[in-house]
Amino acid sequence: MFYTKQTIKLFLKQPITKPTMTNKTIKMLFLAVLIGFVSCTKSKKTEADDPLKYVDPFICTEGDNGQLYPGASYPFGMVQLSPETEGDSHVGYYYENEYIEGFSHLRIPGGGSQGKGGGLLIKPGIGTFTSKINEFREKYIKSEEEASAGYYKLVLESGIKAELTVTQRAGFHRYTFPEQKKKDRYIVVELSHSYVGMLDASLNMKNDQEITGMIKSLHNRGGGYHKMYFAIVSDVPFESFTSWKGEETGSLPVREGNNIGVWLNFPENGKSTVQLKVGLSPVSEEQAMAEAITEIKDWDFDKIRNETASAWRDKLAKMEVKGGSDEFKTLFYTHLYHSYLVPNISSSSAGTYRAAHQLDSLYYTKNTAPDFDYYSTWSLWDDFRKYSLVSLMEPGITKNIVRSLVDYYKHRKGGDSKYWPTPQIRMEFTGAVIMDAWNKGIRDFDAETAFQGMKEDYEKMGVRNLSDKLEKAYHANFALKMAQSLGKDDEIKALTDSTMSYKNLWCAGQKDNQGNVRGFFTPDGKPVPDVEEFEKYVYEGNLWHYRWFVLHDINGLAELAGGKEKLSDDLEYFFEHDFYMHLNEPDIHAPFLFDYLGKPYLTQKWARTFTTKEVVQLYHNHGFFEKPVVNRIYRADPKGYIESMDDDAGAMSSWFVMSAMGLFPSDPVEPYYLIGSPIFPELTLHLDSGNDFKIIANNVSEDNFYIQSAKLNGKEFNQPWIEYQTLMAGGILEFEMGSQPNKQWGVNSENMLPAFRNQ
Repeated sequence: MFYTKQTIKLFLKQPITKPTMTNKTIKMLFLAVLIGFVSCTKSKKTEADDPLKYVDPFICTEGDNGQLYPGASYPFGMVQLSPETEGDSHVGYYYENEYIEGFSHLRIPGGGSQGKGGGLLIKPGIGTFTSKINEFREKYIKSEEEASAGYYKLVLESGIKAELTVTQRAGFHRYTFPEQKKKDRYIVVELSHSYVGMLDASLNMKNDQEITGMIKSLHNRGGGYHKMYFAIVSDVPFESFTSWKGEETGSLPVREGNNIGVWLNFPENGKSTVQLKVGLSPVSEEQAMAEAITEIKDWDFDKIRNETASAWRDKLAKMEVKGGSDEFKTLFYTHLYHSYLVPNISSSSAGTYRAAHQLDSLYYTKNTAPDFDYYSTWSLWDDFRKYSLVSLMEPGITKNIVRSLVDYYKHRKGGDSKYWPTPQIRMEFTGAVIMDAWNKGIRDFDAETAFQGMKEDYEKMGVRNLSDKLEKAYHANFALKMAQSLGKDDEIKALTDSTMSYKNLWCAGQKDNQGNVRGFFTPDGKPVPDVEEFEKYVYEGNLWHYRWFVLHDINGLAELAGGKEKLSDDLEYFFEHDFYMHLNEPDIHAPFLFDYLGKPYLTQKWARTFTTKEVVQLYHNHGFFEKPVVNRIYRADPKGYIESMDDDAGAMSSWFVMSAMGLFPSDPVEPYYLIGSPIFPELTLHLDSGNDFKIIANNVSEDNFYIQSAKLNGKEFNQPWIEYQTLMAGGILEFEMGSQPNKQWGVNSENMLPAFRNQ
C-alpha cells in the first residue's frame, strides 16, 4: 500500500481512546505507516530514476543503420552474446529478418566492412540432425522478443524460449523447451560460423555435460585473426551426440578443422529447461572452463542477469538526467550504453593474457601493475574521440586501457603481426588516446615506451593519399606532446616540423566547385579540378571533409585560410550547403570549430542541429546518395541512425552523448572540452573523484538552444571551453538558454581557447 502525506495527516487526526489503543501501539502503527510511505516513495523514485529503463538495445539494429546488436553484454566485457539472423549484418542481426540461425559470442558493435567476429554459434531446437545452418535455422516470434542491458530473450516458432545473459568472460544461456514437445530436443554447436571466415577450430567432448575447444577466426580481409578458447557446461546431461567435419559425421569426440560442430540430443524424459555456461579465454581451454564455473558459480540465471544489470546501472547512473523528453533520455542512455561496449577485457580472471601479436607467449598482469587488466578490441581511427568520455567518467578503466595500448607498443615487434586476442579493426590514433589520459593526469604507465611507440607510429605510417598526410601530421603531434612533457629537447624541433607539415599541403588558390577561391588541402598543395570528387584524394570523403582535419592547430589552419573570420565563413558555407557528412568520422568535430573562431553561437546552432534536428545528408561513406537523405541523424527507433551510418565501436554513440551534454573534445590530446548546446535541463556527473559536476540549462528546449549567459559556481563564465580538472573538481555550470543567439557570449579575447592563447 502507498501512503500519502494526506493519509498520515488524516490518521493522526482520528480520536483514539485508551481502551482501543495504547500509546506504544500508536507509536508503532505510526512508525509502520511512515516506513511504508518512505519505502514506497523511495521505490517509486528509484524506478523513475533507473537509467536502465531508457536503454533500448534494438536501436540501430534495423538494416544498414548503425550495425548494432540487441544481445547481452557486460560493460567492456569480452562476451557479446547475441542472435544471428539470415541477413548480412556486420554484427549478425537485422531487426527485420525472420530467421534465427543461433547465438554467437563475439563481435565488434558497429564495425564496418564484413563485420568482425560471429564465432561459436549455438542454437536450441526440435528436429533431427543436420550440420547445415540454413537447415536448422528457424523463424521466431517477433512479438515475444525482448532486450535490456545485459539480457536478451526470444521465442522460436517451435515454442522454445531462449534467454541470454553474460558476465565479463562467460555467456549464460537458458533454453526452455515446450512441455508438450519432448521428442528430438537438441542443441547444436556450430564452429565454422564467422563473418569473414573461419581458419581453424577444435572440439573436445569431455563428457555428457562438458565440451571444450577453440576457434581461430579471421576478422579482416588482410589476414588478421583472433584465437579464442571456449568451454561449454550444461546443467542437463545430453543423451547422445553427432559430431561432424565437413560432410563426415559420426560419434567422434574430438574434431579439428574449419568446418566442424556437434549436435547434442537431449532425452525425452529430461528437464524442459536446459542451461549452458559458456566460458571464453584467449589463454587456454582450461582457463575458459575456469571462467565458466567461477564467474557463474551456480545455475541461478536470474541472479546473474540481475548482477549484470546492476553492473550496467552502476555505470550509466554516473550520469543523472533530470527533465527532458523520454525520447532524448532513451537516446542518451542507450548511446551511453553503446559507448561502453568496447574495448573488451582480454586478460583472464587468473591475471594471465596473450598480448597482441604474441600468440605463443603468456603474460601476467601483475608484472605491469597489481591492478592491471588487459584490454583489446580496438577501432581507434573511428572512436579515438570516445576515450575523452571514458577518461571523464571512468579514469580507473582509462588507466588500464592506456596501459594496454602501451603494452601493444611494447610487444608488437616480432611474433605474428596478424594475431589479436579478440576481434580487431585498426590502431591509428593510438597516441591520441594515450595523450588524452596523460594530459588529464592519468599517468601510471610507461611513458618512455609510449613515446617511442607514438614516434614509431608517425615515422612508419604509410602515405597513400592526402588524408594520410594530414593524419600523419596529427600522429607527429602525439609524439611531440609527449616529448615536450618528458623534456626530450633533442626530439622537439624535428617533431614540431613534422606536426606543421600539413601547411605544405595547402593550396591557397584552390576554388570550390561553385567557383569561389577558398583554399583547400590538396595533393602536394597543387590545384585540382574537383574538390567534391569522392575518394580520389582522400579516404572515405572528399576535400571538403578533410579541409578541417588539423585538430592540433586550428590557429594555423585559420592563418592559412586568411584569418578566423574567413575560416568561420567557409565553415558556415560548408554547413549551409550540406557538405558536412556525419556518417563518417573525418569531419565530425567540425560543428564545434566555431568555438575556436570567435563564434560559439554557431557551434551551438550546428551541434544542436545534428544532435536532435532534421538535416540533409548528401553523402554516404563512398560517395553521393542517389537522392539526398532528409532525416534526423539520431532517432529512438530500430533504425536509430541515418541510413548507412555505422556506429563504429561507439564513435557515433559517444558523439551524441557528449554533444547532448554540451561538451565535446575537438582534439582529445588537449585536456579540455568545447562547449556546445546541452539538451537537458539538468545533468549531473557523479565522478569517480567523489565530486559531482552539474550542468544546468535553464529554459532549454528545441527552440531555446542558444546560450545567453553562463555561471560557473555562481560566477560569470564567458568562455566556450572548460578544463577537465575543473569538471573533476565538481561544481555547477549553469546556462541561461534562449531562442536567439547571443553573439557576444564566449568571445572575450581574454578567455580564448588554449589552442589560440598559447600560440
